Amino acid sequence: MRNLIVSVFAFAVAVTPLAVFGQTETAPAPAAVPEQTTPAPAAPAPAAPASAAPASAAPAAPAAPIVAPPIAFTWEALVDTYYMYNFTGDPSTQGPGAPRQFDVAANSFSLNYAKLGVGVDTEYVAFRMDLGAGHTAAIINGASAGASPSDPNNPASALSKSQYGNDFLVQQAFATIKPTKWLSVDAGRFVTTASAEVIESNKNWLYSRSMLFYGVPLLHTGLRANVTVNPSFKLQASLVNGWNNDPDNNIGKTFGANATFAPPDSGLNVSLTTYIGKETTPGSGGDTRILIDGVVTKDIAQASVGLNVDYLKDGTPYWIGAAAMGKYAFTDLFNVAARFELVSSKSGGYTSAFPVTAPATAYTGDAVLYEGTLMGGLTVAKHFETRLELRGDFSDQDLFNKGGVARKNQFTGLVAFLAYF
Repeated sequence: MRNLIVSVFAFAVAVTPLAVFGQTETAPAPAAVPEQTTPAPAAPAPAAPASAAPASAAPAAPAAPIVAPPIAFTWEALVDTYYMYNFTGDPSTQGPGAPRQFDVAANSFSLNYAKLGVGVDTEYVAFRMDLGAGHTAAIINGASAGASPSDPNNPASALSKSQYGNDFLVQQAFATIKPTKWLSVDAGRFVTTASAEVIESNKNWLYSRSMLFYGVPLLHTGLRANVTVNPSFKLQASLVNGWNNDPDNNIGKTFGANATFAPPDSGLNVSLTTYIGKETTPGSGGDTRILIDGVVTKDIAQASVGLNVDYLKDGTPYWIGAAAMGKYAFTDLFNVAARFELVSSKSGGYTSAFPVTAPATAYTGDAVLYEGTLMGGLTVAKHFETRLELRGDFSDQDLFNKGGVARKNQFTGLVAFLAYF
């Protein structure tokens, strides 16, 4: 019996490895196994022959999908209305004279400006368009009509009037090409780079514009190149028709240049701008007009301070001026702002457009002008602001008007309502 058990056990040990590896050949009869208490180790599996076919190759990874470059859409909107009372007016509907530019309607609720701006930006191409309507649009169109020529092929219909004789304004419309990460070129109509202020009231510290803003251009049509030297320093060069005109009124073109230094997160912005070109005389171009504009602003905690200096020479007449301004935010809802400025005009350089008597005549002599403005701003709700402003304009000459009588000062008060996104 003992020999029988040993023989059966030895047979099981010999057969088991063959079953595991699935061999189909018949195993030879086992040799006699000496008596033992543990089974012999199984034989290793035979190695695959060298000529065995390799395993099937893994399927190729699918091609990465083509991703279109990102497109950034931006938009902004503004509704700007105000009511102003002219304490110097006679009658009360008499608006303040120069150097007031956009807020000129007295004893009336006025739609100053309603604007919609849209932009599209891709890796290599962008465009920007700002369209507006209201008193501001009509005033800018008036300036453009005066600086643009009539259609020579149709004297009965002035091109400038057909394009600008209304209260709808194409404030900006330009396309941008970006051949490199540090260079972009704009072509079309764009706002000026000069001044510490802009056309939209909500982007300025005070509601009424400074006297300096009255003396600089508003819009340009032409080409503009923008160079980013580094995140803090940017340069700009432009070749344009001139000031506020499309088409040009003479054979000359105006050259513009700007340098801006604004270190990120510093609250400091320093900008220097110049425009040089022939502007005044249709046809030949006349005298060369030179504008130099410098702006410095600095944020200090809840306060902001700024200084704007301008020099303009147009032939013999010239003027120079400076404006100091500040703003303090008591809370997110309430702020105050103030401005004081002074302009010295020689040979009517600044005052030649001032109608000071009735019938209107221009003042072409020397004069010194100054003004002071105080404003309080209250954010009623998100994106809605009310501004209350008091302003006095002064001169050493009789440059202002009250009921057809020239005088040396004028005083106004206004309340403005601004909704913007």
